Amino acid sequence: MAGLRPIVEFMTFNFALQAFDQIVNNAAKMRYMSGGQFKMPIVFRGPNGPAEYLSSQHSQATQTFFAHVPGLKVITPATPYDAKGLLKTAIRDDNPVIFLEGEMMYSWEGEVPEEEYIIEFGKADIKNEGNDVTIITYSKPLKVVMESVTLLEKEGINAEVVDLRSIRPLDEETIIKSVMKTNRCVIVDESWPFVSVASHVGWLISNKAFDYLDAPVELVTSEDVPLPYNHKLELAAQPSVEKIINAVKKVLYI
Repeated sequence: MAGLRPIVEFMTFNFALQAFDQIVNNAAKMRYMSGGQFKMPIVFRGPNGPAEYLSSQHSQATQTFFAHVPGLKVITPATPYDAKGLLKTAIRDDNPVIFLEGEMMYSWEGEVPEEEYIIEFGKADIKNEGNDVTIITYSKPLKVVMESVTLLEKEGINAEVVDLRSIRPLDEETIIKSVMKTNRCVIVDESWPFVSVASHVGWLISNKAFDYLDAPVELVTSEDVPLPYNHKLELAAQPSVEKIINAVKKVLYI
């Protein structure tokens, strides 16, 4: 029994809210309260965030809830390669890991090496090199971000894309280094804007890279409403290519 490293799979993280006490008050705190004597190697994984036609109670992006809690590690892959490498790291970790997978991402394809590899937590990945503006994102919104980058390139705008991959721990160094390089930043997050991962990253940039900014940091998040069931309204409430491009142009031409 001592060698078991359990993986809990939620049908959706919306249902994980029913287990919030066990995750937040037990799993997250036991190692700390035992003075490190009790290891807590457990992975909670499953779909997170809006999908399609699931309405308000099944379309919530829960990452902010979990990222708020000391003792939990929160991981948000956006590609098959990252998902495999990060999941292997999560299973090896002696702390509870929240492993958030966008439900719409399960059909995405990408190169995954056959040989063994792991990806260290707290290491963001530059998905596109650029000099004009930094776009910071993670998880499912990476798709619309990369679509936006392609369209921006046609207008001569070169965006650097920082995929956080890991929210807690957070790769502050890569974030700040990119903003110091481009002097402008847009953060794309499918969670609600109030007290979100995006708002924290925005504060971090203003605190550690303020003198390098040529424009205020812009956030592109889901609208501050329960997600509608109507599909057109559902899409309108989430980050989109149009919203991202408008935010980029706002920080460029302010």
